[in-house]
Amino acid sequence: MENKRKISILVPYILEEREVSVYLQKRSKNAKRLPDYFGFFGGGAEGDERPEEALRREMQEEIAFIPEGYAFFKEYDFERSIKSIFLLKVDRGFEQKVTVLEGEYGRWFTEQEALMERKLIDEDKIVLRDLYEFCGQGNKHKKYHEA
Repeated sequence: MENKRKISILVPYILEEREVSVYLQKRSKNAKRLPDYFGFFGGGAEGDERPEEALRREMQEEIAFIPEGYAFFKEYDFERSIKSIFLLKVDRGFEQKVTVLEGEYGRWFTEQEALMERKLIDEDKIVLRDLYEFCGQGNKHKKYHEA
């Protein structure tokens, strides 16, 4: 049985006038994985870490941020990894509350921008399609839209 990398990801998002934007990382040109690409903030579990433990550690390492009020969204079982996705609704100005410590910078993406971005892998686009559909359903999933 193949041993897949277990990855925890936080997707900060804003919802303004029914348009969802997500905050993604621009990886550095010398990054170990996917250099110069856009991707999620997060990373692999260490040892026996549970997904939420890895999430909190990775957010402190990558953006000097302790996430609170996030919600589990979905788990994806891809060819080489299992990705646990957590959502966090934030306010405009979130980027001023974090310090990007890994990668070059963070940037907001609307659905169209993300899905058209050439430097975003297909696995991440699968997650984002689901997320944009889910978050764009108005009050059907109210707990994700409350501040």
